Amino acid sequence: MKRNSCAVIVSFLCSFMGAVHAEPPVASYIFPAGGQRGKTVDFKVGGLFLSKSCAFEMLGAGLHASPRLRRTDTVWFEGPFIPLPDSQQAEDYPKDLAGQVRIEKDAPLGIRYWRLWNAQGATPAMKFMVGDLPEIVEQEIDGNAVPVEVSLPVTINGRIFPREDVDVWSFRARKGQSITAEVFAGRLGSPLDSRLEVFDPHGRKIGENDDSLETDSRLRFIAAEDGNYQVRIQDAGFRGGQAYVYRLTLTADPYVERIYPLGGRRGSSARFELTGQGLPNDPVQTQLQATPSENFWHRFSASGKLTNPVLLDLDDLPEYLETEPNDRPEQARLLSLPAIANGRIDKSGDVDYWAFQARKSQSVEIDLRARRLGSPLAGMLTVFDGKGKTLANSEAVDSAADPFLRFTAPADGNYFVRVEERFHGRGGATFAYRLRLGQLGEPDFRVRPASDVLAVNRGSESKLKVLVERMGSFAGPVSLTVEGLPKGVTAATTTIPAQQTAADISFRADATALLRGSRLTIRGSAVIGGRSTTHVATLATARGSPELDSVLLVVTVPTPFKVVGDFDMRWAPRGTVYHRRYRIERGGYEGALEVRLADRQMRHLQGVSGPEIIVPPGGNTFEFAVSLPPWMETGRTARACVVAEGTITDFDGSKHMVSFTSVAQNEQIIAVVEPGRLDIEAGRASFLATPGKTLTIPVHVTRGKSLGGPVKVELVLPAHLRSLVADPIVVPANQENGSLSIHFPAHLPGPFNAPVVLRATIMERGEPVVAGTNVDIQPGP
Repeated sequence: MKRNSCAVIVSFLCSFMGAVHAEPPVASYIFPAGGQRGKTVDFKVGGLFLSKSCAFEMLGAGLHASPRLRRTDTVWFEGPFIPLPDSQQAEDYPKDLAGQVRIEKDAPLGIRYWRLWNAQGATPAMKFMVGDLPEIVEQEIDGNAVPVEVSLPVTINGRIFPREDVDVWSFRARKGQSITAEVFAGRLGSPLDSRLEVFDPHGRKIGENDDSLETDSRLRFIAAEDGNYQVRIQDAGFRGGQAYVYRLTLTADPYVERIYPLGGRRGSSARFELTGQGLPNDPVQTQLQATPSENFWHRFSASGKLTNPVLLDLDDLPEYLETEPNDRPEQARLLSLPAIANGRIDKSGDVDYWAFQARKSQSVEIDLRARRLGSPLAGMLTVFDGKGKTLANSEAVDSAADPFLRFTAPADGNYFVRVEERFHGRGGATFAYRLRLGQLGEPDFRVRPASDVLAVNRGSESKLKVLVERMGSFAGPVSLTVEGLPKGVTAATTTIPAQQTAADISFRADATALLRGSRLTIRGSAVIGGRSTTHVATLATARGSPELDSVLLVVTVPTPFKVVGDFDMRWAPRGTVYHRRYRIERGGYEGALEVRLADRQMRHLQGVSGPEIIVPPGGNTFEFAVSLPPWMETGRTARACVVAEGTITDFDGSKHMVSFTSVAQNEQIIAVVEPGRLDIEAGRASFLATPGKTLTIPVHVTRGKSLGGPVKVELVLPAHLRSLVADPIVVPANQENGSLSIHFPAHLPGPFNAPVVLRATIMERGEPVVAGTNVDIQPGP
């Protein structure tokens, strides 16, 4: 019996392997975006096409995360009204899946990576941050900003959601106390372009910052008096959304904003100038690690406390510090190669010259390290001979790159390299750099996969590009091997030819490969100087974080079925239910389908909602109904897309969901919105809530033509005010007026930062016709 069942599964799965449609998962955010060492953190991952569960991993020492995430309630705030034409833009509606991670007490600080996958694909690695301060997670509520009190030091995990949201954090400070506020958002992959503002106990703005650290904000202020201060955070462009997560650290402890130099010689003692909060005025002597890593996170000690982690660069070459003035070649400090030169472009228009000697045909590699170490310097390098002739130059080509050049001396003599800022008007103490001048390195290479994830459809082939970075004089071929392949998946033997920089590895999954993820190790091997050299392929990551040394390969299956329809666009009053019929092309799949509004929409839904329905096994048609909210903009064309999800059973008995979203115009739910057929008005726009009392709100309903019958009036409350009690009323068919009573407890809930809604409903042929109006309620005496 078991054998026959397996044969049926094999036949079914193979029957639609020729299909080409799939909806790979998309990861939009993790919230909170980090956690404290020694704690267990509950988190939510939001994304598209994740179905009800997906596989998950968080990489790095000291982290133990849930191997699977499961669907949970998604927090959603509609936010401010979006008028035409902005409402016609595409919009994503990520759904939340829940998980948990335990962070060990000695887990290394800094950025880690996570990724997830299902039967239709995998998401590239995204960031999670490990810290050591006490942490809180914002308890999100709808409505206007309400100050939330916190105690310092603290790292706050929040998000700017919905659009135009502002978060306000309040804390006590003493006169003369220095406070630092720093945001991690853009550096974690969040779309938030943060803006910080600080207000004193009298509500006066005393500080603000935008884009201090790339798109992240940081500011420091000194409290002029004892009292409660506020830090407000928002998006600089007044945007917001579920993915606009942030980590905001507030502290009065010692805090390093910048250091100089940016690193030192591996295993040696070095002196650093520290700038920031609560730090010594004189340089501090520090013993650098002898680790083989190129950089590491170091915490200085000040006033008996450890500072925030600071990234230090390590090398094995002799170190030099610039001595001003060095703005002209004759003022340049002579370096004995190889060497590391440490300097700063400390004002607008500043240039630094360094001198070195080279023999004819000697090759020198010149590498400027700035952006990769957190410096804002967009560097430019120029090499001159003793007569001032330009021989070579290089500049940063993008916002994250540093310039590099390889220079070959045309003759014996003295040469000069000039360091400068690419953009006019920029410079300052933060514009530090490390200039590495070395002989042509030993022949070697580094192997880099173009991506850390790869999906291979069962019965098909996919390719992964692998790049080689050649060092020194190495130009030979590099053989690539793959370890960790699951059963049923093969990888073609691949070699990156001599002088070439990349090659594709072809992966093929046969008809028996299971739908699961496998972590692969790719190795590159070459013969250098008669000896075999092998390196593991690694993906470059954020500065100071471990490199990714694995590729996640996922065996996938396309979606066999499709949701199809004929073009259908009609007028529909707002506040009503709108129906749309669909057909299903099953493609060999005969199981049940779950249909709901899709995660990815071609236009902003603006409150359009819909149910989850089940299409039974074998069913080929269905009808989907959406509710148009009573406040929709008339004259706009609403477009909604549905997703159908089906469950397939793999050879090993595991179950997987595949999906199809109706993005084509013929499959969209299209309605041109016209005025509603029902209206409701309150006696006043605002009322006072008195503890222990009952508030009576007069209401007036207006029925449109051909609309008759009794009207139910009820109170719709934000989640944080649902402890209020209001019994619904019914306005009889022959009347237009009524009164709704709200009963307030002795201790009022709150905050009253969002309006409540009076919703009127009349039933017509078994379906609701709805109207609504906002009422503002504020706590009374």
